Amino acid sequence: MGSSLSGKLEELGLDDILQIITVSRRTGILTLKSRGREAVLQLRDGLVVRATSTGFQQSLGEMLVRKGVVDANLVRDVLALQQYEGFRERIGSILHHRYQVDLQVIEQTVREQMSNVLLTLFAWHEGSYDFEPCEEIETVDAAYLDPLQLMLEQGGSVEQLSAQGERLQHEFSAAETVQEPPAAAAAAAGGDDTRCALVVVDDDSATAQAIAGQFPAELLEVFPFTSSEQALVTIDTLCRSGRRPMVLIDLIMPKMDGSGVLGGLEILKLLRQNFQDLVVILMTDFSHAEAEAEAAELGSVCLLKPRRGNVESEAFTVFMSQLRGELQKCREAAAARSER
Repeated sequence: MGSSLSGKLEELGLDDILQIITVSRRTGILTLKSRGREAVLQLRDGLVVRATSTGFQQSLGEMLVRKGVVDANLVRDVLALQQYEGFRERIGSILHHRYQVDLQVIEQTVREQMSNVLLTLFAWHEGSYDFEPCEEIETVDAAYLDPLQLMLEQGGSVEQLSAQGERLQHEFSAAETVQEPPAAAAAAAGGDDTRCALVVVDDDSATAQAIAGQFPAELLEVFPFTSSEQALVTIDTLCRSGRRPMVLIDLIMPKMDGSGVLGGLEILKLLRQNFQDLVVILMTDFSHAEAEAEAAELGSVCLLKPRRGNVESEAFTVFMSQLRGELQKCREAAAARSER
């Protein structure tokens, strides 16, 4: 099976690690950790067959939408179908077999996805690595990536690879982050704003922005995000500055490692570990009884929101009325606790 490989990235760079694994045609899982981020590369015979990173989440569905291969509504439906069927089939497989999306396009997009994730990892210059050999690794939609070929195509030098990774990360962050109001940036930087704060996390930027626009800025400062990581950073910053924000999270959105669609539940669990008394409300346009029951056990209600693209509908008006009611109840409960 081969031996394991572990150590510090400061002592052995990712380029050297991948050369060792690729040249020796090893099969296994390479885990990288750096500054609270984690990436996992699955390799078979020295070739990358799956790559995920909490610092760079670029889903297959998102890339296909950007290419114009499929529309966002189809991806949403496929994610819901995958969840309903217990994640027995991958997104690419469902799109190909049930919706006749070209398999070659899917495999090429998977390779691009893995390339982008891998390139961003060359900018990780500190942390740890651990390669654990395995007997067999399943491929993702028959796509694979040769790390050495990718390094040659990018110029080969560590500096060039790192620069390319940082550029990709910057472009992705700029495209994915919902623009914050000017006051939001100041508060996140540790300003002395005393208004109530609401952090909204939804991978649908239109919904996040629509919710933010429903609250008077002088009464409630809203921080809308499509990125789970950036939302968590802002929540932590607000708490450290003495502000305890309320949090509204979409239940069904990508998890931070890209492994599932209950990203909202993942954030809720992290918040309960670190900020137990924060008001956290979930919302969803697709009922998931088990996840909603788990959220209830963690002290959070789950509101039904309108489907994507229906932010001007009557359903959205009803949702906002329910949300305001829940926020008011939470504020009153917090005030009552502070008076004791």
